[in-house]
Amino acid sequence: MIARAPRRSLRTLAIAARLGLAIGLALGTGVGDARAFTHVVRKGETLASIAKDMYGRADFEYVLVGANALDVHGGSSIAAGMRLEVPALGHWRTTLGDSWPELADRFLGAADRAHILAGANGQKPWTPPEPGTEIVIPYVLRHVAGDDENVFDLAQRYLGDKMLAWQLVVFNDLPGNDLRRGQAVLIPLVDLPLTALGKAQAERARELVRSEAGGEARARQKEIDERLPELHTLVRDGRWIDAVGLGERLVGLGDATRPQQARIGKLLTVAYVALEAHGAAIEACRRYLQNVTVEHLEAAETSPKVREACDHARDLLARPAVAAPSATTPR
Repeated sequence: MIARAPRRSLRTLAIAARLGLAIGLALGTGVGDARAFTHVVRKGETLASIAKDMYGRADFEYVLVGANALDVHGGSSIAAGMRLEVPALGHWRTTLGDSWPELADRFLGAADRAHILAGANGQKPWTPPEPGTEIVIPYVLRHVAGDDENVFDLAQRYLGDKMLAWQLVVFNDLPGNDLRRGQAVLIPLVDLPLTALGKAQAERARELVRSEAGGEARARQKEIDERLPELHTLVRDGRWIDAVGLGERLVGLGDATRPQQARIGKLLTVAYVALEAHGAAIEACRRYLQNVTVEHLEAAETSPKVREACDHARDLLARPAVAAPSATTPR
């Protein structure tokens, strides 16, 4: 028999637990795009054709030249099998308390570059960004100066306007406009829109990096395996709030296997039913039903309320998907 606490306090605690989890996950938001990704040159490709594929503009080959130091000695030839770095912008979703100097220090290496970061996002450095705003993080390209180059040349080539040379002077703390051969100049690029093909390749590159980094998904799956007995114990002992907190955290880790998803879903169903959170119980059982190979909801072992929640979940899964109405559909 389930020992019940007062309904209002249970629901308040449940809401607080889930809200706390949601806030924790939201604060974990990070850079959404790869700041650069690798492209393996294929036979017949040129820098111009790669730039056309990635950015939609063949003249953006100068970005590839600069990012890969192909112009150090005046040459920019490439060959099949060569790995090129393809610059791309990053994005960050701001949180309460962020400021442009703090963000500039984090992403551009110095707080006094706040005006560059804020300007790239159409903002003023003295006005904090609104929490939840997705901001652009410039790609910082390293250019090695050749003979007789100056900051006006680089501003025209990379920023599209020689009058933006002041940004390069300030960003690099240069004493003047002239550059010596071999001098490295950092250039914050903000105009790098990727094509659909470029975005797809960036995503494949991210997947490869995650794969090569190795073990993240496996480590999360191992953590879920290690915590599932604890979740089972919490449910068995009637510690519903703790069970919901742990179960939702395990779901939030991502990468759970289907058997893990099924087991978490079933245990959460029991906990939510006990808390009289009927909608959450139905959703939890839907997770169970979607991932289990053979259902184990026998009447002798399963409470009527759990079976009721799962009946509702089963009905939802059996319904055909309803297409969203088009803009021309009469109301």
